[in-house]
Amino acid sequence: MPIPLIDAHHHLWDIEKNHYPWLAAKGEMRFFGQPDPIRVNYLPADFIEDHLKQVERSVHIQVGIEPSARVHETKWLQQCHNQSNGRYPAKAVVDIDMLATDVEQQIIAQKQYSITQGVRHIIGKSTEENKQLPDFDRDKWLASLQLLVKHQLSFDLQCTSEQYQQIYTVIRQVPELKVAICHLASPWEQTESGFAHWQQYMAKFAALPNVYMKISGFAMFNHGFIEPMFIKYASQAIELFGAQRCMLGSNFPVDKLYMSYQQLLMVWQNLLSIYDQEQQQHLAYNTAQSFYQL
Repeated sequence: MPIPLIDAHHHLWDIEKNHYPWLAAKGEMRFFGQPDPIRVNYLPADFIEDHLKQVERSVHIQVGIEPSARVHETKWLQQCHNQSNGRYPAKAVVDIDMLATDVEQQIIAQKQYSITQGVRHIIGKSTEENKQLPDFDRDKWLASLQLLVKHQLSFDLQCTSEQYQQIYTVIRQVPELKVAICHLASPWEQTESGFAHWQQYMAKFAALPNVYMKISGFAMFNHGFIEPMFIKYASQAIELFGAQRCMLGSNFPVDKLYMSYQQLLMVWQNLLSIYDQEQQQHLAYNTAQSFYQL
């Protein structure tokens, strides 16, 4: 990449020391694909090997470690941060159960590590897997998101199209909360009508100045990577949110199921070439730097 790059969404795991239930389920098909090929350690050195030192800094996103080890994961990420001169990762979006009765205590436990910058609790994955997740409790979510504001943490929002409206009604009530929509808001239905529905709601979210968009994880919704479709959604997101509120994320090693990091970099370069130098700088670096306070 000709300009500095921050990967605003990736994962690391050490399966020899930690337990990730979703990753340990051999042969199980998940919403993002079949994870058997990535059931190996993915450490900072592996991440660096994939991006060939073309990523200047990165943001780690929680990745489904067993609930009892959530704070342990952050402690480990802090060690990775310290051992990589504060680069891989530079900050972490940590795992908190936002529907529990002890949300504030969880926040305090996570904030003992300086790498903690935000929180993700996945609200939606796919229509089928959402059946296994709790129903959206408006009041609980509003109270928990307000606690994130109190403790100066951001929120990474992962949801699906049938959830857009109910989530929007809560997010608009917390204008002080910085929100990053993960994975282009999970565009499963990539028909013309699906795109129109997505576009309608992304315009509503984009009208909230505290909401940002992550251009990431697109391969999960095709179980492959279709570049013209990616460009269609990514460019529309940039038109709606502006380059100043969009950032790039690899979703590695999950998206490694479908493409190499070097292939992804080429796609990103094709996307960036549509925009002027200032917009490119925002998309590749400045937005993530500002949002996650790197």
